[in-house]
Amino acid sequence: MQENSTIPQMVARLRAGKFPRRQLIRALTAIGLSTVGVNAIVASAENPSAAKLSPAVDLTEDSAIHLEKHDQHLIHQSQGNMSELHHDYAHHAVVEDSMFAAPIVGRAAIIARKTMGLAATTDAQITVTNRIAMGNQVTVEWTATGIHSGDLPGLPATGRPYTLQGVTVVIRENGKIVREALYYDVVDLYRQLGQV
Repeated sequence: MQENSTIPQMVARLRAGKFPRRQLIRALTAIGLSTVGVNAIVASAENPSAAKLSPAVDLTEDSAIHLEKHDQHLIHQSQGNMSELHHDYAHHAVVEDSMFAAPIVGRAAIIARKTMGLAATTDAQITVTNRIAMGNQVTVEWTATGIHSGDLPGLPATGRPYTLQGVTVVIRENGKIVREALYYDVVDLYRQLGQV
């Protein structure tokens, strides 16, 4: 990975035609992502997005602290604790989610999206399969399962179960998430829900 370059920055350069796909794959493999994680990012990177530029990685930050904060974030999310999740994000945070064409900007919009997602899924489980911390960037490979029981924009409830593998990249500044990028194969998700 290029010095102080984040995964979202590399994805943005790939989308702009300034970073070869093969080089992205090599960089992701070099930091320790599994084949599943690399494939999730590459599948997502091949879809256009209007994401904002990502802040740089600060390698002087203590990775252990960022892993602890991520553990707390996962607990808040699994408990559906919107109040604590609200405090995890900076006011100006940006979330890039493979399901949405444009980034979600601002704490209120991020929490609204998370609330909608939780309401649309029952029996939701997220299993972390790999985590890598480099300064203030935490890269997490995961498997999510659940039942699509509620409506999402453009995707009415199907009642079908899903299993999705992906990668989330979290960048914090002053203890708050300023950038979160979720990479997964949306086409695979739609296929599982009978929409493709």
